[in-house]
Amino acid sequence: MTSGRSERGPLPSGVLVVRRGPGANCSSAGSAIDVLFYASAFVGAVAVALAAALPPKDPEAKPDRDREGDAES
Repeated sequence: MTSGRSERGPLPSGVLVVRRGPGANCSSAGSAIDVLFYASAFVGAVAVALAAALPPKDPEAKPDRDREGDAES
């Protein structure tokens, strides 16, 4: 990295550092991919927390039916 000067001359105003090589330019696409990754990791963590917090269903239990419909039958 260079600070204040590059091999081609002085840096334009507002430019502090020039980076070379892969990942030299922080692109908007890379930032969007990072946001999507963090969002999916967060949603996954919330899903795991909800699954751990809710009690499991009894597989042999019959589903609740409408009580009004049972009274008429």
